[in-house]
Amino acid sequence: MHNLHFRSVTVIVLAVLAQCLFSAENVWAHEGWGIVVDRQGHIYFSDIPTNTIWRITREGKLEAFLSNKHSHALVLGEDGSIYGTQEHHAAAVGSVWRIAPDGSFSDVFTPTRDFPLNLHPFIIDRDSNIYSANSISFPNQSDKTTLLKSTPDGEVTILAGGLRGYRDGRGGEAQFSGIDGMAWATDGSLYVTDGVYVRRVAMDGTVTTLGNGALTSQSYGEDLMGLAVSPNGSVSVADYSQRRVLQLMPDGNTQTILETGWFWSPTGVTNVGEDLYVLEHLRMPLVILGDLGIGAYARVRKISPDDTVERITTVWGRNTLTFAIILLAISAIFIFVWRFRRRRNMCRSHRRATA
Repeated sequence: MHNLHFRSVTVIVLAVLAQCLFSAENVWAHEGWGIVVDRQGHIYFSDIPTNTIWRITREGKLEAFLSNKHSHALVLGEDGSIYGTQEHHAAAVGSVWRIAPDGSFSDVFTPTRDFPLNLHPFIIDRDSNIYSANSISFPNQSDKTTLLKSTPDGEVTILAGGLRGYRDGRGGEAQFSGIDGMAWATDGSLYVTDGVYVRRVAMDGTVTTLGNGALTSQSYGEDLMGLAVSPNGSVSVADYSQRRVLQLMPDGNTQTILETGWFWSPTGVTNVGEDLYVLEHLRMPLVILGDLGIGAYARVRKISPDDTVERITTVWGRNTLTFAIILLAISAIFIFVWRFRRRRNMCRSHRRATA
């Protein structure tokens, strides 16, 4: 009887977990790389599993700053404004939104057929021009990948790119495989992560590759994601595939400045002075736990100039407590059944021995 009850409870629990698994909308999601720090020292970062923009206050308090914002990238404007994208469904993106320094919210750009903002890689310059890529990063989805520029009045031009691939060159001669992270350099050029490469794009459309070519290899369909350029010209890049943060020096040398361990991978980075803030998510396939809201699934850490690594915050799934209670209940039932059957067997052995 007890064994039957235990099996029934186990089947029910597994059925509930299976339902959660198949109802998760963002399983195997392409995680966000957006992380910025405003002038007041508040840290903002993207959370794709829950479509949330989080804020960490100067006192270290974690707050849900914006909800229903599916924004892979976050951009900090020169005036202190924060830009991101709306929640999307399928390939349709709502708009680019702006949080002004005074806290007011507004939509500043609606994608068009010529400027779709697929998968949300975007950045804004000091003249309010928006740059993005025309095709999503997954292979075989488009035969073209172009870097686009849209002026405030809606005029769209192709800065560089053409057929999907990899080639340095100017304008249409250059080829991209799939752009994610984008960051400005002090000389006005644009740096992007393009699959396993970091590319520099001058404003005349000239594209060159940094370092010694490919910096990583794909793992679970992911490679390089967010990047940041320091005032001295070094580039920090989140290598999701190999679970590390790389630094590309102006002389072309590359070094690993952080390894995130077996369970975590970096997705985004940002510079604040000499400090580097790193956004990390669970590594695939563990990323599914974030979609199910179970356990710790995102965190922010800081690397200081002396190489000290400090954890700033960790985000826990909303179903963590419920899942823990279910596990405890299963464990308690298992122990009870095991002890009951053990005692019953001991009694049977005793009766046989005394018979």
